[in-house]
Amino acid sequence: MGVNLVAAILTIAALAVGREFFIPLAMALCFHALLRPVVRKLERLGVPSVLGATVVVLSLVSDFIDRAPISIERARDRIKAMGLPFRRMSDAAAGNVPSPTPPPAPPPAKPAAPAPTAPAPQPPVPAVVTQILGRATIFVAGVIEVLLLLYLMLAAGNLLFRKLVKVFPGPDEKRTVSDVFHETEAIVARYLVVTALINIGQGIAVAFAMWAIGMPDPLMWGLLTFALEFIPYLGGASMVGMLLITGFTAFTGVGKILLAPALYLVVTTIQNNVVSPYAYGSRLKLSPLAVMICVMFWWFVWGIPGVFLSIPIAATMKVLGDQVPKLGALSELLGE
Repeated sequence: MGVNLVAAILTIAALAVGREFFIPLAMALCFHALLRPVVRKLERLGVPSVLGATVVVLSLVSDFIDRAPISIERARDRIKAMGLPFRRMSDAAAGNVPSPTPPPAPPPAKPAAPAPTAPAPQPPVPAVVTQILGRATIFVAGVIEVLLLLYLMLAAGNLLFRKLVKVFPGPDEKRTVSDVFHETEAIVARYLVVTALINIGQGIAVAFAMWAIGMPDPLMWGLLTFALEFIPYLGGASMVGMLLITGFTAFTGVGKILLAPALYLVVTTIQNNVVSPYAYGSRLKLSPLAVMICVMFWWFVWGIPGVFLSIPIAATMKVLGDQVPKLGALSELLGE
């Protein structure tokens, strides 16, 4: 028991310390499960793995490259706008209020030339905004690293699978590894595809709701919903916070300010309780408590990328528990 506990602690420490290595690798493996069937279909049509991987990866990033400058500029403007309430509250707390108007001075004996007025200083950008914008370079570098790993994995074809099976000596072990590999690939790909479709529908509903109440940039809120809903729990909490902050800049009444996050919560509740259980089906039956624990654990270890990867990792662990008798406790703990 003591040896297992020490091994678990060392494993968690290694994952946390080596996050710069493990996060891109895990992200590439996740998207490999999604895109490998596409490359496999191209191989059946006579397209080499290298060429198929090139076509898939280039088509994946071409739209991002075209839209990235405009998206970054819009995000920068929106973040600055969301910082206005904080600057106003900070000025009020510091007592920077207009002073009473002094009595008018007597007119001068002769008119004097007007002195040049210096331009009014621009309010400083909050430190949080500066930090968010400063992480853009790190984010782009991480995306490039993930895409490079993904391309190499896709271009290798079945080499990764063959080497993984070859490591295990017995035929039963090889068969188990093959079953785990293919089932994990299918479950992760299904999860990503179904989640993307659900997020598209939820983004459209949120954009329409924001347009109906007069919220600025309803299309942007729909796109943010699509992206952030890939992050369980934390993505929705971030959306509620951003909608509340923007409501302070767009509306005056308390009811109007709270209406946008309330509508978002209504749409999310309907999606979680009506759409998701039907869409995911029985292949991804994870306990809500286990999902929450996985989200909290991977948030602690890897931050936001860990939250995104928490569900695929939990699904992989459940498949291992279903296929390997020694790991049956994983299936029991993670399943419904």
